[in-house]
Parts: sequence; structure tokens; C-alpha cells
Amino acid sequence: MPSLEETCLDRYFLGPGSLGPVGSVYVSDEDLLDIFGVESIADAQRAFLRGLPHITLLRDKLSGEMKPAAGRTPDYVRILVFLCWMQTTKTRQRGDRDFREMLEKQTGERFKGSLMRGLNPMWEHLRNHLLKVHGIELDLPGIKPHSQIGRTLRLAFPTWRDRAVLRRLRHVIGSDRLLDPLAVYNRVATSRHLLTEKMPSFEYNFDLFNSARKLGGREYMDTPFWQAWYAIVAEMAALEELEIVEGEFGEYEIFRTSPLGTRAAIRTPEEAVKFVPQPIARSIGRGNVLMESMGFGRYRSSSDPNTNMLLLTSSRLKECPEGIIRSCITVNPRWALVTFNSRESSKPERTAQQTNLGWMDGIRVGSGLLGRTPFTPCVVTHKPHETSVKVGGSRLGMIDCAQNLSFPDGVYSGTASATLDGKTREVMLVAHANEVGEARRLPFDPARDMSEDEFLHDTVPSLQSVGRPWKSGRREETCNEMITMAEALYSRIARGLSFSYAFEMVRRGLSRADSRPGDWDIIRTFSDAGWFDLTLLRNHPARRMLLRSLTWQETAPGRILLRGPAPMTVVDRLRTAAAADGVMIESYPAASRWSLPRYVLVSGDPARLRRFAIDVGLQPHFAGRQPETLHSDGNGVHGYEVISRLDEPRGYFDTYGIAGLNDGLFKLERKETHNPFLYRSVIDGLPAENFVSPTLAILCHHLRRKRTAFSYDGLSLAGQFPRIALPSSWARWMSDMVLCNAGPVYEQGLWRYSYPADEAVVAALGKYVTISRPGASSTPWIDRFLASESRRQRRIFDIGTGMVRSARSAQET
Repeated sequence: MPSLEETCLDRYFLGPGSLGPVGSVYVSDEDLLDIFGVESIADAQRAFLRGLPHITLLRDKLSGEMKPAAGRTPDYVRILVFLCWMQTTKTRQRGDRDFREMLEKQTGERFKGSLMRGLNPMWEHLRNHLLKVHGIELDLPGIKPHSQIGRTLRLAFPTWRDRAVLRRLRHVIGSDRLLDPLAVYNRVATSRHLLTEKMPSFEYNFDLFNSARKLGGREYMDTPFWQAWYAIVAEMAALEELEIVEGEFGEYEIFRTSPLGTRAAIRTPEEAVKFVPQPIARSIGRGNVLMESMGFGRYRSSSDPNTNMLLLTSSRLKECPEGIIRSCITVNPRWALVTFNSRESSKPERTAQQTNLGWMDGIRVGSGLLGRTPFTPCVVTHKPHETSVKVGGSRLGMIDCAQNLSFPDGVYSGTASATLDGKTREVMLVAHANEVGEARRLPFDPARDMSEDEFLHDTVPSLQSVGRPWKSGRREETCNEMITMAEALYSRIARGLSFSYAFEMVRRGLSRADSRPGDWDIIRTFSDAGWFDLTLLRNHPARRMLLRSLTWQETAPGRILLRGPAPMTVVDRLRTAAAADGVMIESYPAASRWSLPRYVLVSGDPARLRRFAIDVGLQPHFAGRQPETLHSDGNGVHGYEVISRLDEPRGYFDTYGIAGLNDGLFKLERKETHNPFLYRSVIDGLPAENFVSPTLAILCHHLRRKRTAFSYDGLSLAGQFPRIALPSSWARWMSDMVLCNAGPVYEQGLWRYSYPADEAVVAALGKYVTISRPGASSTPWIDRFLASESRRQRRIFDIGTGMVRSARSAQET
């Protein structure tokens, strides 16, 4: 680790000096939080003081008793940086203007009346050193009018003099143009008379801002001048926005976002009231905030009254009429992000305006719409009780939801017509999705996409891919809600589906279920069943789902295993073709009603069966390869900053308690770029490792801590920690081995994600992940010790089972 002296020299002189002469030193409070890895500026100030020389040595250097020797490496840079920060920190009181009094307050030592003859020799020695050793020019101002501290006063930015000038500028720029860089430049460039004295540091930083502004883009926002200007503007106007960001597993985080793009995590929207504009603050107080989607799972406060998305309190949510809500996402126990039935479809909107009648929403299937609730379209009408709706010629009793009519639960097929005042609007409903051909399917492209499995993509724990059907557990037929979600997702995913929209569809599909698993478990079920690939875009911090091919593999003479998406239309086509060709299709239900079945083609003629698989358009299966390692790269994270840390007991990345990369699994972001997030596992005594996939990062992080990741009870495998899961490639291999898909199972009042398994599966997986068995210990000496007379009621943590064991527990097992 570099010393504080080296860090200050590199950050404030060598770095800026690589771009040209250095004429100012800008030390922000945020810099110190980053340098010392703390969360509060008070902690940073104490750490900075500890990094300074002893008070006696500090006095000697400041007074000039100890002058830097020519040709010696500087050992005082941290002192100069501290003195510059002391003048610009936000903790400085507005009336503090005396240099020596400020130093007294910071250090707790008396400096009033002290000589500061050592400052100028240190600056001059540093200037000579930078020029001679690094070829960097340090442009020092003159020593007048304050011969001892004048340079230190005028090199720091922004001091109280700089802020005073910026406040005067704020009053002469229109309120609607305060954050317009061109307006700010024009006013400063033509208002130099506002500078009451020569201010070289102000001019130097203004010129840096102007150079960055001329280049275009948003680089000017990172300059010290613009940061200081925004701080002055924010004193008068609350310009921040409320932002909600979707996390890795469908949870939501709340931030307040400044126009500079910086985000501050908050627990509740109420914490943003002082920082957002008054209209938004009043909306937060009323409990209904207009929101708009920014894409990639981000939502921001809006002033558009036509938006169909609101952030509502639970009490406000209860007041909403039944049926007008399209989706409802719980952000925290008090607030929910609610999407109402949209009226933005251009064609139905024009129809509704002309006749006050029209169809809206729904999932497009060819020229029709999916007729499975809750994904069916609804009728927009201003006379709900007078509107007649027929499906296939038979009148249907619709559900009245404000000015919308929704279909009752069921599956509908045929022409649906809505009639009002002699006007009729029709739409075609279909009961299932259309099959997606290979020409329309957007394939997985390694140059564009990264798999959620990352370096374990298309790997298998064992090259043996087929075993015996799972018979030790109870299988269940897939529930209607799961079938409906499968049809809806399949209809939308041909060209890729954003992760956030997939979550929205799953939440909508689960909305009418009495007892239901988590949204993330459903999405993982589809991926583990081989329907979709969970991917991350290489050039965006975004995720999406890609449809997989339906493939085949001959597992034994006369038996072919099908892998991949099998919606109703595909299964019906295969059954029809199989019946005509003398082939049978066997169906194997899953271990959960919230999972999907497996299909096997069977025939007495193996050659005929292979020819059938080719004739019906199935793709041959890629066998996969065994993984070489579970370790990722440990490259540096230059340019990234920590934004959250894994709360291991809960399984979520929390924005609080992220001080430094000390220990834990951290989420990192590189702002102003389109790089994906990084997840960095930092464990004492081990080299740090970086991951792109959050799921794989969590799994490997627990394994690096030497924890037991999974438990096996003789029937199925389950994770021992929240959010811990096998790579989808491995889950598909497990399903092949036992002909049973994984899925969420409800046991003893809790939902757990279960992988059906047998001894062969567990033996192969045990080479890569730690697996415990109830009552079994991987450390026999613990059993012997607990059975001995010397145990003295002691408890021992058994790493083999992941449990704390005692003599009593040993007797019970």
C-alpha cells in the first residue's frame, strides 16, 4: 500500500501535472473518504491528523526550523495538502477566515501568532523536485501580500473568497440556466470585475472547466470549478431527483441523484425531501410521486402528469380501484412502485378518443393477443356498465375497474368484441404463444453478451450427462400460473427481453396466486430448465434474457432427451408429428408445481428416432466441458468505486456500511462509462477476485470463506445461504441426470430453491462445491472428541456440515 505522502503526491500533483502545469490544489472531502476508506468526514479528519508528522516536527517544518534540503525527496507533501483541504472542507464554519485559527481547530494545538516561514520553502522545493524528477511544472503565485501564507491561501480551491465570487455569480444568472455550462462560462468570462483581487487558483480551475466544456460531453462536470459551482447552486435550489434502481435479484434501492450524476443512498423517500424540488417534495409528503422509467431497471421522479407509474404509500395503494393496477413492486415496507394500465398505445388511443372505446395492453402473438389472464388485454370505456364484451359470440361478464374492463380468470381463444353505442372494436385472442423459429431467435453472442454463469458457461461437473430418472422424491404437475408465465415470456423473448421487464411480467403472472415463491426464483427456474439464458451486456450495466434452442441428445438406443424451451405449441407439434411417425413422447413432471416438465422421445427403432429429431427441426446438443477452476481474475479495479456491499445474512447488496475494500463482497461501478458492474470478493489472507456475475460472485465468495454451500438430504440439494445458487449450466446438467427440473418448493412455511439429485450427482458436484449431509461430518475427529470424556460440554463448529455441534447433537445424530 502506498504511504499517505506518496498518495498525496500522486493524486494532487503527478496526476494533474500529466495534463499541463499545476496551478491549484483541489482537495474535496470525498477524496479523503476514498483515501482513508472511511464513511464520515470526521473519521477522515482524524485519520489525516494521524498521518501528519508529530506535532513537534510539524511545528518545526511550518516555522522553517527544518527546511527541506536540496536534492532530497519531499516528505512534507501531506502537510501542504492538509493545509489546502483545511481551507476548503465543507466542515469549515462560514466565519472561519484566519489561517492559524483554522489550523488550531483542526489539530487542537495552539498556532495563533506562530511563524509560518517554512511554507514558502516547501512549495519552492516541491516545484523544483517536480520539474527535475517528473518534468511537471508547478505554477506558484507570488508571496505578496501575505509573505508567509500567501501562496498556500491562493493555491487552495475553493476558499471562502472563491465561494463568495460564485455566490455573486449565482445571483446574476437566471435560475433556469444555473446548470447550463455555456451560460456559466459566458457570465464568468465577461464578469471578471467581480473578482475583488487576483485569484490565480480560481482562474486556473475556470480555464480547466472551459477546456473540458469545449470538448463536449459531460467531462466538465468532473472539474473542480463545476463541482464548486454546483455546491453553491445547491445551497439555494434543491435540484436533486428521487431515483429507484432495481438490484441483482429484483429488490429495489432508493437514491437521491444530483445533476452531476452522483448518487446518495437513502432508506426512504422522505429522506430526500430537503434535496428535491418543492413539487416532488410535496408529492412525497402526500404519498404519491410521479415516476418514469429510465431503462435498465432505473426509475426517476417525473413531472409528466401523463405517466402511468407512481410511487405510492401503502395507504394510498389501498385506495386504488381493483383492476387498474398492472404491476405493483414493493420498494420497502411503506412504499410501492405501481404501474397502472397504460393508455399510451398510439392506435388504441386514437380509437378511444374517437369512440370512447378501445382495447389496450396485452401481449402480441402474431396478429392477435395472448388470451391468458392476467396477460389479457382490457377494454377502455367511459361507460363500463353499458359496454358489451363477447368472445366467440358468447357474452362475457367482465370485471369493472374504473374505466377499464378486465377479463375474469381463464384462457380465451377467438374473436373478442367490445360494443358501445353501436360501435364495435374487435381483437383476436389466442390461447398460446407462436413457435419462434431459429431465424427469428436472437442467439447468444459472446462478443455482445456475457453469461450469468460467466466462466462456467456451458460447463458441466461431469461429462456423464444422463443418469437414472429421479424416483426418490414426489413429482408435481406444473401449475396454471407457471404455464401462463411460460407462454407470455416465450412470446416476448424472441429478440431478447430486458431483465427488468421480465421481472415485471413475472410479478404480473404471480399477482393472482395465493401462495407464491419469489420473483427471482421463478426467473431462475426458467433458466435452469434450459428455456432462457440469463446474460449481461458487455457495453451496458444491464441484463437481459435470451431464448435458447430446443436441442436433442440420444441417451440410449431408442431414447432421445429434449432440452430447451417447450411451450404448448411446440409440444403439440411434436406430439402430432410423433403420432404420425410411430414415436412416443414421455413427460416427466418436476419436483415443484412452480417448475417445468422434461420430455423424452421414445421409439423401438433408434435410426428412425434420430431421423425424426432431425426432420422436426431439433438442433443437436452440445455436450459441454468440465470446468478448470472456480477462481476468477484478480485484476485491479482502477476507475471503479464501491457502491454497495453484500449483506450476507440477507443475500442483498446494501448501500450502507461500504467503507473501503476491507472484507466482504463488494459491488463496484465505473461511472460515466457503459461498463458492467464488478463484484469484488475481498477476504483476509486471500487474493481479491473480481466477477461480473452477481450469482457466481456470491457462490464463489462463500466457497472462498470455506463455508458449506449446499446441503443434501437424500432427495434434493438446497443452498445453505440466501441467494446462493448453482450456475444454470450445472442445474441443466443435474436435470439431465435425474430427468427432473429444479424449482422453488414450499416446506415448513418457507420457500427454498430445490435441485432434485441422487448420489451420482452429489459425488460429481462435491468436487467443486461443499455439500453437507444431515448427521454426517467431514471431520471424523469431531465425532470422536464429542464422544470422549474430555468434551466438557464444549461446542465445535463443524465445517463439513456448517453447523455448531455439541455432545447432545452428536448423540441425536
